[in-house]
Amino acid sequence: MKFTRITFVLLLITVFGVYSVNGQVKTKSKNWKSPTFTIDIVGNYSVPLQESKGDNIGEFFTFKNYGTKFGWGGGFNLKFGLGPQGQYRPYVSLGYTQLQNKDDNTAYIAANVINGVYPNPNSTPASGPGSSEIFLRIPYFGAGFEYAVTGVDKKKRMWYPFFGVEMILNVIAGTYRQISTTAAPENSPNVETAFTIKSDVRLGIGAGLGATIRFGKYAGITFGSKYKLANLIGKKSDPLQEQNKMNLLDKAAAELNSNLSKDRNIGYIELYLGATIFLGKTKK
Repeated sequence: MKFTRITFVLLLITVFGVYSVNGQVKTKSKNWKSPTFTIDIVGNYSVPLQESKGDNIGEFFTFKNYGTKFGWGGGFNLKFGLGPQGQYRPYVSLGYTQLQNKDDNTAYIAANVINGVYPNPNSTPASGPGSSEIFLRIPYFGAGFEYAVTGVDKKKRMWYPFFGVEMILNVIAGTYRQISTTAAPENSPNVETAFTIKSDVRLGIGAGLGATIRFGKYAGITFGSKYKLANLIGKKSDPLQEQNKMNLLDKAAAELNSNLSKDRNIGYIELYLGATIFLGKTKK
């Protein structure tokens, strides 16, 4: 599958970077001890995959996917070092991811209003000239486990690669905004109109690898990549009758609309870089 190839390439790039570090990082430290606590503060760039990725925003309204093309975010990770070298690391994380896309030529709800039940069983909104943007916003809380390969740098402990998995509790919401140039006067043509994708809670998973580099006893940097699936558990699709509002609609429900014939998975690759703080130390 296409997203699998992308993931494999990104992970290769990360591994190459990890094993190139040993010959490039210089430090005066002789023998730092492994930290008891590690705090990461990171920013990230996200690449949508599976049904979160679309060629255009219109595919959101035909229920093919969510029509996003890129994303960004940030987060905090608190890791607990267990074992003689702190190599076993359960952790908790708190963060935010936003996936989005923009179209300067098309308004995908030409009438500039949603009235009645959405989705309509027999049709999707008609598009027209204008401009539009879509955003999926995903604040999350995660709990996971990492293994740090401390054996690659036993003497100085200047750097180490790691890999891990996590469970993630996501609150997924969104906004679609547009300016329609063809809407009737009562529906405000040439005025930006916002449509709400109502929030829903989903349970997801993540897996990835990266590396941490120490520049002192208490500070360093971390970088890596993760694959995340935000809505593994809890998918549902319900009709809604509120003006200019719609549900997330991520579960197959052909009875609501014939195009909604399969589940829509919100997956993405997250490339991250940030600062690391080391607190405490384990025994040698």
